[in-house]
Amino acid sequence: MPTFVGVGLVVVGLVVGGLFVVQLVRALPGAPVPVDGRPVVLDGVGLTVFSRERGAAQSCTAKGADGNEIALRAPARHEQWDDGGDLYYVVAHSVEEVPAQTVEVVCTNTEARYYVGRRHTADVFLAPALKALGAFFVPAAIGAGLIVVDQVRRRRRADA
Repeated sequence: MPTFVGVGLVVVGLVVGGLFVVQLVRALPGAPVPVDGRPVVLDGVGLTVFSRERGAAQSCTAKGADGNEIALRAPARHEQWDDGGDLYYVVAHSVEEVPAQTVEVVCTNTEARYYVGRRHTADVFLAPALKALGAFFVPAAIGAGLIVVDQVRRRRRADA
């Protein structure tokens, strides 16, 4: 009986872990869109301004759907985003958490082309990834332990 419970727990771990993997895939941001004077719809939390040129100056301002200014700050360290071979360098992030909404971004530096998208940080991926690992490994480890204990007991009974 413990073997069946153990196998059940492993299956539960796979299913629940899979649900969190789906959540992780949904958390992956899409490709940034060019800043071309039109409003941009953010499909997730946060705002990031990118450039295809490394070292482009932060010359952008952003306004939310309510017309209020969104504070932007240059990243403390070098950050980049690879979107299937297209490399984007992070120019600025929103200082505060910005909800999904339509934003207007204007950049004054005409020497570089800018792009905007939702926030691309490890925080976006870390929580779903850790949940997926925990949701799989906790029941799977308990299930594997039950299977091992049951098999050891069966061998001892057979040897006696």
